[in-house]
Amino acid sequence: MAQFNKDFTKVDVSLLQQLINKCLEIYASINATNVSKISYYARSDIATGARIFYYYLVRNCRNDEEKLNFFQIINLDSIAQQIVKVCVSSLDLRNKIINKGIRMFSELSYTIESTLVFYIDIVKPYSRTNYQETLMADLFLKFFNQALGLLRMLNLNLSSEAYSNWRTLHEAECVIKLLVEGGKPLQDVYIRHIIYNNAFRKGIPSKEETDRIFVEIKSNMAKHNLKSKDMKKYIEYGWLYACDQYHEENPDYKLNFRNGLQQCAGLSKYNQFYEMASEMAHSSPIFFYSNDAFFSDLTSVNLTDIALRGVGYFDEYMKSLNLNYGDKQDVHDVLIYNLNEQAKIEDDSFYTKYKDYIVESEDDEIQVN
Repeated sequence: MAQFNKDFTKVDVSLLQQLINKCLEIYASINATNVSKISYYARSDIATGARIFYYYLVRNCRNDEEKLNFFQIINLDSIAQQIVKVCVSSLDLRNKIINKGIRMFSELSYTIESTLVFYIDIVKPYSRTNYQETLMADLFLKFFNQALGLLRMLNLNLSSEAYSNWRTLHEAECVIKLLVEGGKPLQDVYIRHIIYNNAFRKGIPSKEETDRIFVEIKSNMAKHNLKSKDMKKYIEYGWLYACDQYHEENPDYKLNFRNGLQQCAGLSKYNQFYEMASEMAHSSPIFFYSNDAFFSDLTSVNLTDIALRGVGYFDEYMKSLNLNYGDKQDVHDVLIYNLNEQAKIEDDSFYTKYKDYIVESEDDEIQVN
């Protein structure tokens, strides 16, 4: 809710209360109910709408007297009806969206949410948003929070929007998978490239340090026969040179997402889904004319699968540090078992529903026609 302006006077409070009361009367009349029966949820929207309208109405009044005089000449009923109309339209649309989206208390939604929240609670105490000290904890926390955000979008029936955001989650997945597999040596290289990016974006206060970093970047680029025009992609993807999975001598490997990051992570089978999500993110025709039902199904199955893979990476990372879940192990096992079961259900449901449109190519890449 909007906060009261520091100059809000007793007259403002009194006049605003009149406006709110009139709005509540009209809203109650429209819904054939008593004012006392209006939910706090609706009351909050009405009060916020009334406050916004009130600020606009009195914007040119210089003092309380002018505000009182102004309220004597305006049609309070007409203004209140306009406010209620806006609120009703918003509430109706909100209810329709919630009813069409994945129900928050459905088996699927509860399973994904409870699992992600479990891992967020585990990793959050170790994350300090400091890549020099807590890189992996920071990345995992961001990954789990992003996945939870996608679930909330599905709950609100924002299916195509959620799917375009799955693209970012998949990019994060590829990074995390490689960093877990590569261990601290690769993580240190990745951190160095974060520093390179900070220098490139002029995020380092010291000019001398920035200059030293650029000398280092150019020296490293020369070792890989890269030109000046390649600096941006080297900063973003150059850490892949330190990955065992990257084969520099093979022309099929490049410093980009598809032929670099995704291929090294062994997740190329999701490339067609990624390309589709990219089209959604760039306002192509598929964005404007997307089939909400299809993208709800597609995002649901991909979110369930990527959540399952993500918790797998975290479990692997825990093992690399010789850590376990202690007294939370039983809860962990139940959540993972249930997430696996839901993933199977979603996969079976999706492939059954769209089997005539799905083809797996020879390189194991999934194609949706």
